[in-house]
Formats: sequence, structure tokens, C-alpha cells
Amino acid sequence: MNEKLASDWNDLAKLWQAEAAAVSVDDIEAHLERHRRHMLLVTVSGLASVFLGVAAAGWLAFVLPYRWLGLIVGVFVLVSAAVLVRTRGDPAPGGSIDVLQSLKESLDREDWIAGQLRFGRALSFAGLFAIVMASGSQLRHSRLDSLPVLTASSVAAACVLAALVWNVVLSRRSRRRRHRLEYLRDRLKP
Repeated sequence: MNEKLASDWNDLAKLWQAEAAAVSVDDIEAHLERHRRHMLLVTVSGLASVFLGVAAAGWLAFVLPYRWLGLIVGVFVLVSAAVLVRTRGDPAPGGSIDVLQSLKESLDREDWIAGQLRFGRALSFAGLFAIVMASGSQLRHSRLDSLPVLTASSVAAACVLAALVWNVVLSRRSRRRRHRLEYLRDRLKP
């Protein structure tokens, strides 16, 4: 048992000597508070976008004569809500006694996050394609009332593009975290 503890202390000593800057407890608490605020903002914006999407789909399907566009937006919103729930359901790794094992669990979690983000990008592109196709079909068959079609299509496409841009931002952050974790793992390996 003492060998395991000695090994852990050696891992921590390597990490300490890996040219990492010292971090104060206040910095860590400030980072955690910022992280909590960001996660609350992500949750609120996710719920708001789901409610807005459901309202837009209902408006398109029941108020305007563009039922197909409303159906496409509704399906996109429901699948996006399912992704939101699935992403929130996976708990963060609990940590391990061994530093290298904790890094491995964190890398596995980053791989899982990258997979979720890839699925979200594919969903965004499929939704954008469907919106453009439905809008083109509606514009081809309509005569003088194309302004509501353009407005509804533009709003739906803008929402999907905003989701796509946010997905790209999150993907870049995930890649940076993964590179930092790999750097630490490589520095700690014997």
C-alpha cells in the first residue's frame, strides 16, 4: 500500500516540477464560480431555444400555411432537446486515486464530448439543408406571398447557424482541453 502512495506522490512531484505555475485557492474558486455561471447560462439558453423553437414550429405549422417547414423545425427542435438532455445526463468523471488514471478518465470524457459535438454539427447541417430545401419548395410554389416564407426561413436558418457557430466554439474549447490533458499525461508518464 505504501508503494501506491509513494507512486502517487511521485506523480504529483512530476506534475509540480513540470513548469506549471502556482495557482492560488482564490483563482480556483473564481474559476469554479465562472464555470457555474457559464453552465447556468448554457442551461437557460438551451431551454429558451427549445421553447422558442417549439413556438416557431407551431407558428409555421398552424398560423402560416407552411406545414412542412413547421414540421422540419419541430423535428429539429425535438432532436436538439434530446441531445441537450443526453449531454446533461452524463456525469463528470469522479476522479481517481492515481493521477494518470484521472487524466485518462478526463481524456475519455473529452472524447465523449467531442462525439456529442460532432453529432450536433451533423444535426445542424441536416436541419439547415432541410430548411433551405423546404424554403425553396415553398418559394417555387408561391406567387405573391413569399415575404412570410423568406422571413420564417431566415429566422429558422439564423437559429440553426447560431447553434452551429456555438458548436464550433465548444469544439475548439474541447480540443484545447484535450491537448492540455495530453500534455500533462505525457509529462507525467515514466
